[in-house]
Amino acid sequence: MQEMHDTMWWLHRNPKPGGGAPWWQDGCMPTAADLWRQLRRASADRHHPWRVVALCTQGADGPRARSVILRQVHEEDRRLVFYTDRRSHKVHELAQCDRVALLCWDPRHQQQLRMTGQAAVDGSGDAVAAHWATVPERAQLDYASPLPPGSPLVDGSSEQGGPPAPGGAAAQDPTTRLRARGHFAVLQVQVCEMDFLELDRQGHQRCRQVWVPSRSVWEGQPLVP
Repeated sequence: MQEMHDTMWWLHRNPKPGGGAPWWQDGCMPTAADLWRQLRRASADRHHPWRVVALCTQGADGPRARSVILRQVHEEDRRLVFYTDRRSHKVHELAQCDRVALLCWDPRHQQQLRMTGQAAVDGSGDAVAAHWATVPERAQLDYASPLPPGSPLVDGSSEQGGPPAPGGAAAQDPTTRLRARGHFAVLQVQVCEMDFLELDRQGHQRCRQVWVPSRSVWEGQPLVP
């Protein structure tokens, strides 16, 4: 019921592309609570533009960015949850530098949210097992490829190293599911800063929300767009 209320409220506050009343509470800029409310809705609504997030890490040869799906949001401890293959490049990059940047973009309302935070990857334990149990069986096969993500394919064929085809013999093999589970990991980002920008012909708006550890509060500041 709460999620339905949030959804209807967002639609009411965004009646038309590029304009209309904002989805945040009355005031000149969204609060941290408003931004977390939008992120929570994005994690539950596959059509929300902020559900697909650009995650940026620092690689050996410079910054790397890729799209990841926002799975859960925990405002109480500032956590965003994503799923990944523990063999992926981003996991190796995070082992070297756990600082990340994230980008959400809503093309319809011309609204951007940038975030920075600290990432952690976990591939075992009861919490990870609980996440794995929510992944549809078809999607679980995406983690079952014998080769790590980004590996070259022989002759361009995914049959030699890609995920098994749903309904095939390999997909029905119990060892395939075990292998997939072993590759699955949960990536969590604890957010420390949020920067919101709205582009509007009648005047752009931008603000920053920074977490202040000494007072355990978010501190907001309007910015020049």
